[in-house]
Amino acid sequence: MLIRAAAARRHRIASHREPGFVIHALAWLLIGYSDGIIYYLMQRTGISGYLVHLMPVFVLYVIGLFFTHRLQITARLVRRQMMIVVLFILVGLFQAIAVGSFYVEGYAQLFAMVSMILMLTDLFAGNADTLRPGFAKAMLAVHYIVCGYIVLSWLILHLFGLDISLFIGNVHELTDPAARVSGLHREPSWAGYAAASSYLAVYVTRRERLLLPLMTFLVATAATGAGSGLILAALFSGHQLLTAHRTSMLLRLVLLVGMVGLTVTVFGGRIVEVLNRNDASTQMRIESAIIATEVIAENFPIGTGFGNYREVADFDEELWRGFVDLDEADYYKSDLLVLNLIAELGLFGGVLVVLLLWNVFCRESLLLVAMVALLMLSAGTLILPYHLVLAAAAGLESARTRLPVRRMVPA
Repeated sequence: MLIRAAAARRHRIASHREPGFVIHALAWLLIGYSDGIIYYLMQRTGISGYLVHLMPVFVLYVIGLFFTHRLQITARLVRRQMMIVVLFILVGLFQAIAVGSFYVEGYAQLFAMVSMILMLTDLFAGNADTLRPGFAKAMLAVHYIVCGYIVLSWLILHLFGLDISLFIGNVHELTDPAARVSGLHREPSWAGYAAASSYLAVYVTRRERLLLPLMTFLVATAATGAGSGLILAALFSGHQLLTAHRTSMLLRLVLLVGMVGLTVTVFGGRIVEVLNRNDASTQMRIESAIIATEVIAENFPIGTGFGNYREVADFDEELWRGFVDLDEADYYKSDLLVLNLIAELGLFGGVLVVLLLWNVFCRESLLLVAMVALLMLSAGTLILPYHLVLAAAAGLESARTRLPVRRMVPA
């Protein structure tokens, strides 16, 4: 018995040292959870564009996967990449003619992000058996690192008054940063997205023994104080309580009580403010949504042209002075990506929304769709690293629920 246990322990240690685990862990920590570092680099270097800094890591990761895992390219991957290239070229030419000009650099970044999302889903779906083991172990480690640093930041802040999180003050900040932490991320709300996406990746790849990752996620969510994190925490906890048939009643009650306690203790005050319409963040989202719907009504189905939103949007300067400095935040549109895409890209923006939701649709894991939908309804940009994490997880999940894909080109 002791010999068998020792052998199992050696196997676990060896598996964590294998190249697949190391590549996945380092790459995903940088690709999915280094937004705080990237925004710091953007400020220090003056080189704007999140994807400009992220793309080299992404390219090296994909190349590394082909060298170390002998991946295969599927016909679906090639077909969808060609489709998205053609669509973006046609829409770009159409908008150049229809509206005169648009923000070409930003449009190129949008295209690159959509292409990367689809590529990851198809790459992981077509090579699920090869990629799943390393990715599963890596994302479990990343989950504990991401959530652990958030909790550590909160403890040090409240014990010593020192904020070690990578929070970067910016025009979006609506609350006192001393009361909340962001961990490795740009701001507290992004930290909430990060904890949720890493937990969801763990959920998709290893559904056994999820209690500790879930509790870690709940504690990290409490530390961020992010409303979007609370919504996702309630959704994930409720889903696990309803679907974990083997979980004891006592354990379910513990999770339920923990979720209620988290809501009342950490978010009770903010919930009251939202209901009383005193929460600045919520009011900002509502006001921005009203303006976005007006822009859509005036410009659909052509759209304003990418980057031209602010030229046609009617912001009440007196009202918005209490939310954000519009002169400084010249990139700000609305806080709802769905409305931003439709406002600027017209009918094609609606097609993109459907495509992104359909890309992560899995019959047995609708939580992926729910999180992508929430990202679109609570953040104004697609350039969020967590979309890439969810895209890879969706590829692995879809491989379990559909027929084997036809492989086209061996690498």
